Amino acid sequence: MLRIGSFLALLLVCFLAGCGPAEVKPPPTADVKGNVKLNGQPMASGEIIFAVEGQPSQTIAIANGAYAGKANVGKNQVKIFSYKEGPPLSTDLDKKPTKENIVAEEFNHKSTLTAEVGAGGANSFDFDVTGR
Repeated sequence: MLRIGSFLALLLVCFLAGCGPAEVKPPPTADVKGNVKLNGQPMASGEIIFAVEGQPSQTIAIANGAYAGKANVGKNQVKIFSYKEGPPLSTDLDKKPTKENIVAEEFNHKSTLTAEVGAGGANSFDFDVTGR
């Protein structure tokens, strides 16, 4: 019984002293902007994803070939997507169209694109991608 009481006393001291889990701070972000061309023309719509390993990725909308938003500071892998309507799933009773990515895989699922996002200054990145 003495051991349980000692353990509870130690637990109470740790709790009051702040020995609990450390507060996780979100990674620093910075403004990014740029232009994306698909087959040499401004991409009508889509999304660009900036991802630093071990951090949540940042997704920014592309409209009329341009994007602007926030990305994590550091070396980011970049993925670019644009979609068209595809056939409905055979299991969908409502027959809603699916989304099909029209950008070649080497710019998204197999992307080697990167961007070094700095904490301050100009973070402007332009990308030229091709379709499937």
